[in-house]
Amino acid sequence: MTTLNELQTQLERLRETGFDSELVAQAAAHGLPPAFLFAIASRETNCRNELGDWHDSAAHGVGILQVDVQHDCARQARDDGSWRTAPGALIAFAAQLLADNLRQAQQAFPQLAADEQFKIAASGYNSGMALAIAGAHQGDSDLHTTGRNYGADVVSRMKAFETLLGADKAGGQFLTAPA
Repeated sequence: MTTLNELQTQLERLRETGFDSELVAQAAAHGLPPAFLFAIASRETNCRNELGDWHDSAAHGVGILQVDVQHDCARQARDDGSWRTAPGALIAFAAQLLADNLRQAQQAFPQLAADEQFKIAASGYNSGMALAIAGAHQGDSDLHTTGRNYGADVVSRMKAFETLLGADKAGGQFLTAPA
C-alpha cells in the first residue's frame, strides 16, 4: 500500500519534470480527472518516465503510463527513443485508451457509482476491457489484473491525489489523510 507521503513525493516528481502539466492537459482533453492519470502513472512507474515490464531482454511497457508495445506507437517510441524525448504522444494515447475504457465501463454498468466505473476502466488498462468487464460481472473487475488489485489500487491512489491536489488549491499540504 502506497502511503500519502509517497504519493506526495511522486506529485513533487511530476511537478519537477513537467509531467504534471502534460497529464493535466491530456486529462482535460479526454474528459478525465487529472487525479486518474496521476494514479495510473503512480501505479505503473511511481511517476517516472521509463521503460518497464521487461521480457526476454526487451521492454514491453513504455513511458510514464507504461503503454504496452502491442500498440504501434509504444513499440516505435521504445525503439526510436521518443518515449524520452517526446513523451506527449504516449500520454495522449494512454489518456484516449483510458477515456474509452471509462465509456465502456459506464455503458456496461450504468448503475454503478463513478468510483466503481473508474475501477473497471483501470482494471481494463491492465488486463484488457473484456477481462475487466467479465470480472466485474463475476463481482470483481480485478480478477485478472496484476496482483488482483490493480483497479482498486488505482482508485485509492486517485482519491489520495485528489486530496493532495485539493490541499494545494487550499494553500496547504496534507501530510496524512484528513480524518
